Amino acid sequence: MEVGNLNCNGQKLIRKTEQKSTTHPSARIWVMFCPVCQKEYGVNSCDAHHRRCPYHDKGANGEPLI
Repeated sequence: MEVGNLNCNGQKLIRKTEQKSTTHPSARIWVMFCPVCQKEYGVNSCDAHHRRCPYHDKGANGEPLI
């Protein structure tokens, strides 16, 4: 993905960082933007192409987070 592109869930990649992921040894943290709730959130670079906004995606208990 390139900065400015939308992923398959309409989330926009706004910047790439050099910060290493804590869960994937070869991944970096990228910052995504949700056009619906206007919030930024960090993702692993290897997951950015399919991530959904954590602010209104369903949590572990099945309830929306917002």
